Amino acid sequence: MQDTNTTALHTTIEHLYQVFSSYPAPQRVIDYPCVSCFSTTDEHYLLNIPLQKLNDHIFGALIESCNIIPFGNDIYKYFVPRVLELTTIENPDFSFSFVEYVHREFAKFDYQNTFSAKEISAIDNFFDAWLQQEFNKPMDQYDEAELFYAAQAGYNTIPFLKEIRHDNNNKIIVKHLMNYILIQEKYKSKTEFTKWSNTGTLKQLIRWIHHEHI
Repeated sequence: MQDTNTTALHTTIEHLYQVFSSYPAPQRVIDYPCVSCFSTTDEHYLLNIPLQKLNDHIFGALIESCNIIPFGNDIYKYFVPRVLELTTIENPDFSFSFVEYVHREFAKFDYQNTFSAKEISAIDNFFDAWLQQEFNKPMDQYDEAELFYAAQAGYNTIPFLKEIRHDNNNKIIVKHLMNYILIQEKYKSKTEFTKWSNTGTLKQLIRWIHHEHI
């Protein structure tokens, strides 16, 4: 039986497919300068495989080749539901990097000021449900990469969260966490990551978010 958070997330994904269903499958891929990252074979696969069968590897390759996927371009809006859905699917080989890639891509093209009201609402509702699920997982279900990612959000939002620690509106907190994740332009270096892991700071931050604020 699915828990409430999982069910809510699944509902928002279904809604994304409905909202973006008016966009046709593109006939070509534009603006990918790195042919070694994204080949003509990759392009053929992307354009000819049914949307819900596309995997995170193909979108990861496209992101690496473009530096940024212009999801704001109607040509690419067709892919938005599947790209967001893939951030919720466990894939030990690639999933964490893919989540980071996608969230940063959406920050770059500023969807909240460029998409229609219905599209913005569908994406916001997805992010709300995604974070509600992520920050309510039992501590033993986080791997180090996820702890690092969540700790980044906690590290940057602690001042804000302290101001509203008595506010029980989880949605406000989750939205602010998402905003801080999206606007980050840098992530900790590998050296700092190792240092944080060794001192237990990562687990302290995620516990602070998990137990006191969500």
